[in-house]
Amino acid sequence: MFEVGMGIIRQYANYIAKGEITSIHDDEDGVTLISVMYNDGAVKTYSEDCIVQNLGRRMIVTEEVIW
Repeated sequence: MFEVGMGIIRQYANYIAKGEITSIHDDEDGVTLISVMYNDGAVKTYSEDCIVQNLGRRMIVTEEVIW
């Protein structure tokens, strides 16, 4: 579903963050974790379930990075 290099747009209360998926891996419990580097330098790691639950609400995933 998600791939390294895809873009992420995340809506916060007072701004929009744009980033890129930089890593996808499973933790020791089998949970898929997705790391995103944002254009402001922040790196956030989300579970795949978190991203899926927030698609269209707070997050948009694109095929290409949109800076």
